[in-house]
Amino acid sequence: MSADHETLTYRGKRVVRTLGAILITGCALMVVLGATVWSEPLKGPRYVLYWSWCFLLWLATILVALLDLVMIRRAGRHSRRELFRQQFMSGRRQD
Repeated sequence: MSADHETLTYRGKRVVRTLGAILITGCALMVVLGATVWSEPLKGPRYVLYWSWCFLLWLATILVALLDLVMIRRAGRHSRRELFRQQFMSGRRQD
């Protein structure tokens, strides 16, 4: 594994990124539809319920993004440790 930030990988990266993209798209779609197309029918309890679901979707998106951040940081730490071991703990001197 390289120290380059573009090559940091972890198990489940594709799943987390796909889920994040789906959640962001869903949240953005709910905001646009709720502010335009469905603004009239959303009155009273429907209004509160709709925007509560939008908020929960946004919260799930933030949690998935934080999970991705933690996993990237963990992969970066692992990469730095591995590079340190390769450079300084190999037992060979490069004079």
